[in-house]
Amino acid sequence: MEGRENARVKATRKRLADALMGMLREMPIHAVSIRELCIRAGINRTTFYHHYTSQYDLLEDICRHFLREISDRLAEADPENQESVQEQIALVLVYIEQHLEASRLLLNNQIAPNVAVRLFSLPKVTAMLDIYGRNCEDPQLRRSAVSFTIYGSYRLLKEWLNAEEAERLPPEQEAAMILTLARRVFAL
Repeated sequence: MEGRENARVKATRKRLADALMGMLREMPIHAVSIRELCIRAGINRTTFYHHYTSQYDLLEDICRHFLREISDRLAEADPENQESVQEQIALVLVYIEQHLEASRLLLNNQIAPNVAVRLFSLPKVTAMLDIYGRNCEDPQLRRSAVSFTIYGSYRLLKEWLNAEEAERLPPEQEAAMILTLARRVFAL
């Protein structure tokens, strides 16, 4: 019984997430009404409030899920092994590509401005940056290099994500380029 209930909860949450993401393509989050969201998801308002307190709460759940999926793909990366890091970043890019519309909404700062900050604050990402910067003895220069790498990588990610399919590099090539440029920044 519990497995069936969990499946039902997951299905309800997915329907709500899909409905909200669809609405966010058309309007800002503050314009989303719970009534319309429930109609689009095909559920009643009581069910919505059983799971969430507001559309912002639902959006936060979507963001947490997105970041957890990315974190899971980075989990196997060995920050000391460049090949391992590149493979895991390529897996992140594959996930982003497979969830392109949602990724665009979340990473373009259209609906959840803090997702990018949270993405680059994931423990595996900070571990990689720590390893890159460990040879930099000047703390100010190191902070600047980390900041430059984060924002530069984010910009490259956004350009890749927003490119037309024919223009988008394969995930493996994009991962290699991001890592090559990050290493160059830290090759002070």
